[in-house]
Amino acid sequence: MKQKIVGYRKMCGLSQKKMSEELGISVQAYRNKESGKTQFTSGEMQKFKSLVEKVLPSVTLEGIFFN
Repeated sequence: MKQKIVGYRKMCGLSQKKMSEELGISVQAYRNKESGKTQFTSGEMQKFKSLVEKVLPSVTLEGIFFN
């Protein structure tokens, strides 16, 4: 999953810092989530998906976080 999250973030043109700001969490907290040390909350998953949808409208939560 880690590589998929990184790939989607980069596809959106966002740095870890910018993504953490979008999610309303610290950069370290985001890094921990992206590396798999901690899990994304359901709200963070929804926000992440909404950001990715701007670039890839057909993306699903399952496709990002569960496949």
